[in-house]
Amino acid sequence: MKFQELKKNLASTLPNLFFIKGEDAFLRDKAVEMIKNKAVTLKELNVICFDDESTDMVSIINSCRSLPMMDEHKVVVLKNLAIKKAEELAPLVQYASSPVETTILVIVASENVSLYKKFEEKAVVVDCSYLDSIMLSKLIVTELARHSVQINQDALSALIEYCNYDYTRINNEVIKLSNFVGEGQVISLDIVKQNVTKDVEYDIFEFTNAVSKRDGKNAIQIVKNLLMKKEPPIKLLVLIHNSFRRMFFSLSTTADNETIAKELGTKPYAIKIAREQGANFGVAKLKKFM
Repeated sequence: MKFQELKKNLASTLPNLFFIKGEDAFLRDKAVEMIKNKAVTLKELNVICFDDESTDMVSIINSCRSLPMMDEHKVVVLKNLAIKKAEELAPLVQYASSPVETTILVIVASENVSLYKKFEEKAVVVDCSYLDSIMLSKLIVTELARHSVQINQDALSALIEYCNYDYTRINNEVIKLSNFVGEGQVISLDIVKQNVTKDVEYDIFEFTNAVSKRDGKNAIQIVKNLLMKKEPPIKLLVLIHNSFRRMFFSLSTTADNETIAKELGTKPYAIKIAREQGANFGVAKLKKFM
């Protein structure tokens, strides 16, 4: 299920096994917090977190098999496991075949997700990938309302794009902007431009957009600005190459944006933009560039 579906699902059921994955660290942590809030009342007694790469499987399994203290459930959370081979996860996969009824086991994986495949097949999967602009907009507006602050639509769009759809960073910027403008105020586009640093990938988007429109002066200025920010030239070359690669593959297939995004490890919105930009070049030119 998607992260945004978790709250509704927890209202009706509480599975014993969860597998949380996806790029957004804030959403991963939020999902864990929602599960803990649903499962236990006495968190200090019934939430055990393993966030240490040296933790052995025996300790984990023992924790999963022990009973909760003065509560209906206990939650065992596993993060940053030092798993290099799928076989190392065998004890947890075996446990997952017959989990303790009172234990909620939550595995959080930010990388090497494929190694957890056998456990994932037995668990409820929570996808914490970057959210689309519609869901992000709702979350931002809701969070700002808690601070009695509003935001203009153009400022909202810019905030999302500047932060490259990363809600971890967006949330930090929302708090900063709320404190900056104060209660009862409105965040404008100018305020976002003046106070939110653009993600380097957004600058690359502006660069490729300038190139696609044959605006060489602007394209060169963007690169100069990035170099002034001490961005490594080799990093910029890699990002520019990835941008043109994305355009080429997006135009070379009739698959939908979501399918291509999954194949290229990016967001559907990025594919939408890539197709729009790539249309200014055409497949033949993009292939030549590649």
